[in-house]
Amino acid sequence: MDFTIMGDLALHSFLSESSRATNSSEAIFHLIPTPSPYHPQHTTTTTMKILICGATGFIGTEMLEQCIKHNYISHIYCLTRHELPTKYSTHKKVVQLIHTDFSQYPEHLLDKLSAYKIEGCIWCLGGRTYATYKGKKEEAEMVWIHYPIQAANAFAAALATKLDPNAPPNKQKFPFRFIFVSGWGAEQDQFRGLWMWNDSRKIKGAAEKGIFDIADNSEMIGGKRCFEAIALRPGTVLAGGDAVTTLLSEAVVPVIGVDRLAKCAIKMALEGTGFPDRKVLENKDCLGDDWMMINSLTI
Repeated sequence: MDFTIMGDLALHSFLSESSRATNSSEAIFHLIPTPSPYHPQHTTTTTMKILICGATGFIGTEMLEQCIKHNYISHIYCLTRHELPTKYSTHKKVVQLIHTDFSQYPEHLLDKLSAYKIEGCIWCLGGRTYATYKGKKEEAEMVWIHYPIQAANAFAAALATKLDPNAPPNKQKFPFRFIFVSGWGAEQDQFRGLWMWNDSRKIKGAAEKGIFDIADNSEMIGGKRCFEAIALRPGTVLAGGDAVTTLLSEAVVPVIGVDRLAKCAIKMALEGTGFPDRKVLENKDCLGDDWMMINSLTI
């Protein structure tokens, strides 16, 4: 997202300084991380059927990869405008569903998704930056606000209500969780004055607010809301892996490796934040405990 430019500039400056330090003498970094309070320490024993919207993009492809590898994701349903690469579309865990208009969810599609007994959704559809839309604010609002809110509304009514809170814990997940990949700096208050990247930050914030409103007003089943929404706010999303530049960047500026972002999204879909009133995970929270490896990093 374009409001991560600040992170990009800080990253460039930091890596330049690190490079000079490394050339002159050994640089040793000892950072003391704090485990994120938003990552439940327990592990799940229930497999999950999950829907991914936006599985052909940079972030979505990694989400799909991680879901395929995950032992507790049994089925992955990809709602996509374009066909998946063959290695994914033919995988035994993956079902490809071509859907060309994300502004509407016809009854026959929702019936099909309901029949699959889908228990959660990871939403990562849309351009990675506001610049993708070349100043076309209405188009950005359509993709970043209207599309996810329409999806959340449809899934809350047609999918979440079909889940049983009294089902054995090893048989079904409850509530339905909608994991929305938002962005660093998202601002839900549409009247707040922002000194930079006003449009992109408020667009993401508006989507968050709309999705949270749907969750807060979702149907009560067994005394519980059947639909839960969690927003992830990553900064600049880098290529995955444990390259030194990625690890150093994650330690000092709001950036995250795409693989760590995917792991966080899946964990939230499976287990939630562990705190009913916690709906937003900032970049540092999305990193989770993985980045503690930086504590012993020597360059």
